Amino acid sequence: MNIIGLDISKDHVDCYLRKKDGREDYCRIGNDMAGFLLLHEKIKQHRIRKLLVCMEATGIYYEQSAKYFSRYYNVCVVNPLKIKEHAKKTFARTKTDKTDAKLIADYARRYHDTLHDYQPPKSEQYELGKLNALLNQLKKQIQQHRNQLHSAKDDYVANVHSMLIRELERHMRLTVERIEHVICCSDWHCQYRNLMTIPGIGKETAAVLIQHLSSRNFATANQFVAFAGLNPQIVRSGTSVCKPDKLSRLGHRHLKRALFMPALAAARNECFKGFIKRLLDKGKKKMVALVALMRKLAKIAYGIYKNGKPFDCKLYQAPV
Repeated sequence: MNIIGLDISKDHVDCYLRKKDGREDYCRIGNDMAGFLLLHEKIKQHRIRKLLVCMEATGIYYEQSAKYFSRYYNVCVVNPLKIKEHAKKTFARTKTDKTDAKLIADYARRYHDTLHDYQPPKSEQYELGKLNALLNQLKKQIQQHRNQLHSAKDDYVANVHSMLIRELERHMRLTVERIEHVICCSDWHCQYRNLMTIPGIGKETAAVLIQHLSSRNFATANQFVAFAGLNPQIVRSGTSVCKPDKLSRLGHRHLKRALFMPALAAARNECFKGFIKRLLDKGKKKMVALVALMRKLAKIAYGIYKNGKPFDCKLYQAPV
């Protein structure tokens, strides 16, 4: 199989080609359309028709190249943690842009059967993701200015922080309105309304759930739970290694954070009081029970999104 590994940074892309006959080639291009066209011509010179292009999900810098090369070749975008673990397995001692590109190509060669083709997001998916990220950033900035306002001793400084808070809150309201507009003008309108029937799930959390459930084809609810990082991490081996179970550090931290406050609200709802009480009666800590409820909400959201039906308390209510 012909494979090319791309190590992408802000300004340039390091490309390592490994042909099926064993020959290799390396070049560096700019991370722009001119660079993509140059690499496309180089690939043509090698008379390659079928090619697997593999790259890491490096922030936003991979998006343009992934979208371009997916028009002509099979493209797969890999979690950088997997490449890092692969480097440890192969005892990689050198780290440069060239060796990283070679490492990505080697990873694709070994695990190409498990890789999934990259599908460029639809325009509304892309916009919804950016709007949710903007809303999260605005919330952080508002909280920062509130903390600084609390400690401000000078009237002028306090007035500046107050003014910035009001301005950021105005932009936050506009962003929420834009998110609703994008969803209501798409095919997600019914799923959006159904998700908000879940106790504790409001407009903002429903928008985050729509973003991730629509952008990835999760086969099961457990896959979605693992993606959110809400699956337990179990470490046991032999007779000496038996660590307490803990929450996985992997997963999408923004999605995990988005489900925390809804779980706090849902814990006081009649539909989930029995669920929480049963865990507490077993000796579980309150935070453990809350995380279990977050996981339950994620599974319910997956089912509602897939089935297209609103929340039914009778299906999930446990006796108190």
